[in-house]
Amino acid sequence: MSLFDAVLAGDRESLKSQLDAGADPNPFDDEGLTPLMVAAREGHAGLVELLLKAGADATITNRIGESAVIIAAAHGHSNSVSALWESATEDERSMVPLLLRTDAITGPGTASPAATPPKEDFRRKLASAGAYVAGKLGDDGATKRLERVLRSEKQRKP
Repeated sequence: MSLFDAVLAGDRESLKSQLDAGADPNPFDDEGLTPLMVAAREGHAGLVELLLKAGADATITNRIGESAVIIAAAHGHSNSVSALWESATEDERSMVPLLLRTDAITGPGTASPAATPPKEDFRRKLASAGAYVAGKLGDDGATKRLERVLRSEKQRKP
């Protein structure tokens, strides 16, 4: 059984024994995911914590630039997000509430992250997230759209 098989099965003991035996916690599968990303996607918060303790790198991104915390949030797994919160960048912390559609995420020993942005700010946050992902994919069109949104916001303010 591989690390990926153990994570997909939710088999904590198998995962722990492989990690204790010296298995690398950061291999990639055919889809460009690490075991940590798979655990985050599947919502196995306990396995996320185990992988982090074993040295899994939460800053590694998949082929389209998503880290484990973004993957967890995109799949609605707030417990996994909480386990990954300390490793999240400021941009990721801004996107997580948008992806989860809640402001109830709290990392261990931290204050509550930024609340869901107010409605007038939602458009800018969404455009920013789109530009970030598009930039990772090499598309500068989204960045230009974001610049237009920011310019229009400046023009609307009294």
